[in-house]
Amino acid sequence: MKILEVAQRTYPAKGGVELHTAKVSELLARKGHQVTLVVFNSLDMQDCGFGVTYQRPYVVSRPRKPVLAREEYWHGVRILRFESKLQLFSYYWSPAMLAWLLANADDFDVMHTHCLRFSNNEFTALAHVKSKTPFVVTGHDKPKLDYLGRVALAIDEVYRATLGRSVLNMADRVIAFDEDYAEDYHSLYRVPYEKIRIVSNGVDFEHYSNLPDGSELREILGNPEHVLLYIGRFIESKNPDLLITSFKSILERFPKSCLLMIGKDYGLLPHCRDVVAGLGLKKNVVFIEDTHEQMKCSHEQIKLQALAIADVCIIPSDYESFSLVAIEAQAAGVPVVTSNVGGLKHVVLEGKTGLFLKDRTMAEIVEKTSSLLKNERLRSEMGSNAKKHARNFSWDLVTDRLLEVYEETVRN
Repeated sequence: MKILEVAQRTYPAKGGVELHTAKVSELLARKGHQVTLVVFNSLDMQDCGFGVTYQRPYVVSRPRKPVLAREEYWHGVRILRFESKLQLFSYYWSPAMLAWLLANADDFDVMHTHCLRFSNNEFTALAHVKSKTPFVVTGHDKPKLDYLGRVALAIDEVYRATLGRSVLNMADRVIAFDEDYAEDYHSLYRVPYEKIRIVSNGVDFEHYSNLPDGSELREILGNPEHVLLYIGRFIESKNPDLLITSFKSILERFPKSCLLMIGKDYGLLPHCRDVVAGLGLKKNVVFIEDTHEQMKCSHEQIKLQALAIADVCIIPSDYESFSLVAIEAQAAGVPVVTSNVGGLKHVVLEGKTGLFLKDRTMAEIVEKTSSLLKNERLRSEMGSNAKKHARNFSWDLVTDRLLEVYEETVRN
């Protein structure tokens, strides 16, 4: 089968959508399919690591100078990157990409475009109109942006009633990560249920189940008795500052504990550092950037070592579309304390692989985390359950399910 994947970004950029498109494309190619992956070439090297700088507010801007190859073959996948002339919010305007899609869509059996609110979806829909090649949409982000403030929500309401609704209803199939997504696509975008197929996101199980020795990192952290782990962007909706404040009380119960925080700065990292300093927690809260000179290895290697020594991973987010962090932690055998929202409700098993935060208050974070720290047997049991559960989200299973959707779409 000739398959065209279309997205805003992919390898080597970091992020959930970027990983999804890269892994699915790679596995489809391994299965013998001809895969082309089309993305925007609007990245600089900062975008490809944890050191990304998030500039806001932004409305209209010139995309960063591209430094990635315009065409390359990666694990059997042909990757094409097109330069953008203008950026409006998340919309990259690339006449070259649109022209290529219009000219070449006929060559493919099926097209799959990723992540709502990016112009690659409209470009793919226009190519579908011209070529009649069937296409599939995976929205990835939350169907309703009610976690980014009133201005974003107002803009999103216009999008849902216009471009978003048009694209999803033009698509032959719409991929939802879980039942909640499916219901939102139906109620918010008026997508018929018969068009929607549920396919979860995935994780590289082997990568996270064979962890390196974390003794080097544990020594740098001061050989703490307990390691609490936060992995995620430093942004308001992830609530890293709430976790730091909660850790103050956890530390009073477990004084030989450490909170290790890993993630990109999306504007909130300086505030988090101020909170740490204000609470007198500099010795017990460690940010990944502070370990670089001592560790002398990549962020990914530090993350793997962190998972190897972590007692619990805490995810206090206001919302997660599909928490890759929760799946990665479970694949590593680390129980999670997490918000009971979004995709987290579907990837964590309450009482078996982790504990849910119903209200996301400081008191609840302290109580749920403490209940795991004081019970080694419970942590071990949950960790074992978590590893088994994470196998249900392997990329092989996800790719096979997507391939079934592609084949169904082509047949119809």
